[in-house]
Amino acid sequence: MNPISRSIKIGTMGELIVQLRLLQYGVQAAFPIKDSGNDLIAVKSSVFKAIQVKTTTHSRFNVSSLPKVYHVLALVRLKGEDYNVLLDQSQIFLLKKDEVKKTTYSIFDLKGKELTRRRIDAIFT
Repeated sequence: MNPISRSIKIGTMGELIVQLRLLQYGVQAAFPIKDSGNDLIAVKSSVFKAIQVKTTTHSRFNVSSLPKVYHVLALVRLKGEDYNVLLDQSQIFLLKKDEVKKTTYSIFDLKGKELTRRRIDAIFT
C-alpha cells in the first residue's frame, strides 16, 4: 500500500473528528462519493450544508485555498503529538461562508465560533 503523507493524515483526522462531533448534535455528515471540493455533506432535519474542513496542529489556520462553493468552514486544531491525538482537547470552530473574511485565523479570532449546540442551531436553521 502507498504511504499516507502527514498532511493527508492530519486532514483526514480533522474531517473524521468533525463528522463525529456533528453526530453528537444530531447532524449526519458523510464524505461525498466524488471529490467535488467539499469535504463533508451534512444534514439536520431538512437543512443540507456543504462543509469544508481545514485542520492544523498549530494555533493559526490558513484558509487561502477554499473551494468556490461551500456553506460552512470547519476549522480543527488537533491536540497531541504523532499517534497520540487528544480528541477531547482538540478544538473545532464553525464559520458560515459569509463570516469568512480573512485568509488566516488565530485561535483568538475564533472566539464564539466553537462547535456547540448553539452554534449548530445557528447554522442548521
